[in-house]
Amino acid sequence: MESAFFRYNEDFTLFGAQHLVMLSLTAVIGVLLPLAAHRYWDVRQKLQAARLLALCLALAVLGWTGIRIALGDFDYTADLPLDICNVVALALPLLMWRPKYRVHEILYFWILAGTIQAVITPHLYDGFPHFTFIKYWVVHSGLVIYAVYITVAYRFYPGWKSLWRAFGYLQLYVLSVLILNLLLGSNYVYLLSKPPTASPLDYLGPWPWYLLVAEGLALFLFALMLLPFAGKLQRSNQEHALAGQPE
Repeated sequence: MESAFFRYNEDFTLFGAQHLVMLSLTAVIGVLLPLAAHRYWDVRQKLQAARLLALCLALAVLGWTGIRIALGDFDYTADLPLDICNVVALALPLLMWRPKYRVHEILYFWILAGTIQAVITPHLYDGFPHFTFIKYWVVHSGLVIYAVYITVAYRFYPGWKSLWRAFGYLQLYVLSVLILNLLLGSNYVYLLSKPPTASPLDYLGPWPWYLLVAEGLALFLFALMLLPFAGKLQRSNQEHALAGQPE
């Protein structure tokens, strides 16, 4: 296949023109879409937009996987959609066809704590118009936009209990991927060893200690994701305190 869509080009540069364009699009859409939903759309329009976003994200992952298989480049030890961004993208149409707070309060932390980093410092080699570039940004930018959209459009505001639920389910996800790694002889999410090339994990110590440090960092990032709701959490705590006082 000679099309530029399929040809590996290694044109992507961190904070280069393509990266800055995608960062700008992510920020603009991430603000305008939730704003439009909050101010102008009715319940039906909000739901349609949520479903369309979820389907686009899932189809991007499935399409990328199908193309890799068709090209003969698919490696089941590296290309299965098992990292957290791909898992969430695939699951969105099933989990959030009718948006639910109990699901979103978990996905909110998983998406924003992990995916924003992937948007700011992407692990990407091929630039536009390669299919990996398109899939990468549809999934990662799309997840950030989706999380913000659902939070604002449906007023699904997470709290401290949400944080601990999200962290608990994260442990189940990690355990599931670890079992699959042992069965497949793979190293998804770098649970069994560090990547062969330089990465931020190099600063977190040797295996298995970098996994524990990463857990602590994840919990810290989860807490940071609560900052936009600090005022709401404080008011909620005050209301609970007043409700418990004797008359």
